[in-house]
Amino acid sequence: MHYQPIVELHTGRCRGAEALVRWRHPSGRWIAPDEFIPLAERHGMAGRITRHVLRTVLADMGAMLRADAQLHIALNLSPQDMRDGVALDTLSATLAGTGVACRQIWLEATERGFMDVDAARLAMARARQRGHVVAIDDFGTGYSSLSYLQALPLDVLKIDKSFVDKIGTDSASSTVINHIIEMARSLRLMMVAEGIETQEQADWLRRHEVVLGQGWLFARAMPAQDFIAFLREREYAGLQPEAALSGG
Repeated sequence: MHYQPIVELHTGRCRGAEALVRWRHPSGRWIAPDEFIPLAERHGMAGRITRHVLRTVLADMGAMLRADAQLHIALNLSPQDMRDGVALDTLSATLAGTGVACRQIWLEATERGFMDVDAARLAMARARQRGHVVAIDDFGTGYSSLSYLQALPLDVLKIDKSFVDKIGTDSASSTVINHIIEMARSLRLMMVAEGIETQEQADWLRRHEVVLGQGWLFARAMPAQDFIAFLREREYAGLQPEAALSGG
């Protein structure tokens, strides 16, 4: 697992991370999730990867999450997870007795996971009933609309990098992000901007009241111990170093 920090734009403080699974091939080459997750789904193995991710994240980050109730880790759900609901039951069983609150585990689903809207709505409602924060990831890259979002029980909208890239440019699509922000406000959704690479982008998003952001301006995704060090550098407090390094 690698972790990309999620930063509060008006303070610079790290408020959590998105957990990203990585696979190193025996040849040494890193294989991106975009390659192996669809393959796992076709062969009915996505659930096994999800279970591995849940256990690894809690082993890596359990101590930090217990030490700071405001910290969160965001997990990505596959379309299969959205359809069958098994991942949510596995997460509940894995969290039991750990001292980590459900609200500290955010669940992210991409638009392609909403092919069956009724199943997605049910899965999200169950997740929120159990106390999780639910987010739509890569928003705007599929077929979402205001009416579409209104039908789903969401807490967070993540603005896709493709729209953040257009900030400060003369592109014809540069104004789309304004409409996305207004849409999120109308639904009272928290916003997280993805793929922030310049201070100009961060400043613009802050002025437009986007609360959280992630991207290479702050840090790339990194292994667990590097993320723990990043938190300390951002004035993270409340966890003894030996506890953090033990991972739980």
